[in-house]
Amino acid sequence: MRTIKITILLIITYLVLFTPKNLFASEGIAEIVSTTNEKSRCFAASLLMQDFNYSIIISCRDLIYPAESDVFYYVIWAEPLENNRPARLGTLDFGKKHLKFNKAFSNLFITAEQNARVKSPTGKIVMRGNIQPISFLETSQPQATPTPAETDQEEPETDQEEPETDQEDTEPKFQELSTKDKIFLALRRAGIAALLAFVALLGLIFIITRSRS
Repeated sequence: MRTIKITILLIITYLVLFTPKNLFASEGIAEIVSTTNEKSRCFAASLLMQDFNYSIIISCRDLIYPAESDVFYYVIWAEPLENNRPARLGTLDFGKKHLKFNKAFSNLFITAEQNARVKSPTGKIVMRGNIQPISFLETSQPQATPTPAETDQEEPETDQEEPETDQEDTEPKFQELSTKDKIFLALRRAGIAALLAFVALLGLIFIITRSRS
């Protein structure tokens, strides 16, 4: 009975830690707004690449340099999903930055620091933003945008009947799997296979233990 409980606990832990949902939680955009009275703000986009690192592009406006008389650096931090311990991504430089991160994260924030190489946030948090999903990619089938001729112009009335023409169906017949979906499918298959092998191994250990006792 104890072995069965341990097996169930390990399965639940596996599903929580290695579910593919966490891998794609950080794909999205973030509007990093000011937490002070300043007008500074940043926009960030995050995508999971084939090397399983998140590629993060940030662009900012109305940054003040220096932030204070003795504060010269803006440092970017991410909060991983595994824990709430901030991870340093790098300095913001002059408002445009390309960064990489190897863990799923929920939000980004920026601190004003005296030292550019700090390992943990010590300065004041000046901007913060949560990762939001890319709504355009989440929809199963994007809507076609009507042309001006279809919306603004009316066809003149005529007495002659127009010949009937066969209109081609503009709706896509199928949707090819994206790179994200392919990675998700491969991970799910690999996870299921690993889980089955793990359960079989535990069952074998349980049988051997019982036979010896």
